Formats: sequence, C-alpha cells, structure tokens
Amino acid sequence: MFARRFALVISIVFCGSLALAAAAVAAGGMGPGKYTFHSTGANAFFGMGKKGGPPTASWSVSVNQGLNSFKPSQPSGPRIVSDSTMVFVTEFDATGKGGYGCFIVPDGDFNVSRDLQSATLHATLTADEACPGYGKPVGSGKDVAYAGGNSGLALPITVNVTWGATGAVTTYKNTFSIQCLDYVEDGSSTNQSSGAGAGGSISALGGQFTSEFADINSTDGKLNISGMLAAGCFGY
Repeated sequence: MFARRFALVISIVFCGSLALAAAAVAAGGMGPGKYTFHSTGANAFFGMGKKGGPPTASWSVSVNQGLNSFKPSQPSGPRIVSDSTMVFVTEFDATGKGGYGCFIVPDGDFNVSRDLQSATLHATLTADEACPGYGKPVGSGKDVAYAGGNSGLALPITVNVTWGATGAVTTYKNTFSIQCLDYVEDGSSTNQSSGAGAGGSISALGGQFTSEFADINSTDGKLNISGMLAAGCFGY
C-alpha cells in the first residue's frame, strides 16, 4: 500500500504545473521568447511487497524523454536544461543491499505510443551516461529531484520494461503567470496520464518482475518569457 501511494504521488507530481519548473527553465539558459515542448514518460515499481511481509528484492524505474533540468552538485555550477532521455533507477536485494542512479540514455532506448497505451524501455546503463547533477523533468514538482551520478549500483546494468495501459487517459490542463522583478513568464500545459501494468527485468537482480504500480504520461507545454531572470528570484 505504501509503495502504491508513493507511486501515485510521483505520478501526480510528474503531471504537475509547468509553473513549478519556471525557475529551472530560465536558469538553464532559455531567455526571452516563445517556446513549446513535448515530453513523454513512464514509471514502474516492482517487488515492493506488503507491509509486514518478508523482505523481498525491489526496484523502480522512472523515465522522462523531453526537456530535463540538471542542477550540478557544485553550488556555483550553472543549471543545464537539455532535450534528453533521463532514466532514474533504484534496486535493492532482499537484504537491503543496492543503490540508485540517474542516467541519460539514447532516445531510441525509450518508446511511447502516441495514445499512451504502451511503452518500452530497453537500456544498458553505464557510468559514462550518469546525469551531470540532480535531474528532474521540466514541468515536475519542485520537490522531485533525482540524485545525479550513481550510488551503490554495480554498473553496467541492463533494464528492460514493457508497459501496457490498464485504464483511461486522464487529462489535466493548467495555465499560469509568474513574475519576479522584470522577469515575467506566462504559460500553459496539457498533462496526460494512464494507469498501466508493467513487466520487466533488471540485470542486478535477475528474474522477471511484475509491477505493483505503473503509469505512462505526457506533457505538452507553451511558455512566453519576457525579461531576464535576476539573481535571487525563485531561490536561484
């Protein structure tokens, strides 16, 4: 139950307002102008088990293909916004040994159907593909961030997941306007998500797993930026 609730929160946040990511976009080098973007993603949680049950191996994967924002570990480092495919993985065996990592993989490793009814991820994660800092999809909530690099994972790791929708597509639309000194940003977003079943494997654990929770999602956004972001705005 805890895993499902946690996964639902992640799914909702992924479909959240673009306004929550405005600072990341501006700090990443997007100056005044009009912008449009599209992203797709998917999440799956495996082997989480029931509360009070025996320890089991567990792992999770979250993918976002589109605009991703990376905040370098060094406080003075500039934030980077790139059009990329970001994969975040956690894996732990029944004894609790394991780790997590954030990676940028080739776009062809992840595919989502236009109607959000299916998705696939076939990727081999390597040290060379580690995220350049704390990563998050542009448009996700301010509290969602994936630690950059790798902690505790024995690389390379191969991940294969197939998603299939089990419910109707839910659509959430949002418009916003924010301002800080001379910086003004207006925007809108259309976020879609469908509950899904997922099956997959991760080479670090072996065997096939069926997800306790999974989803497939997409975001279409428009941004209109005027002015330059000043130091101190939005905490940057």
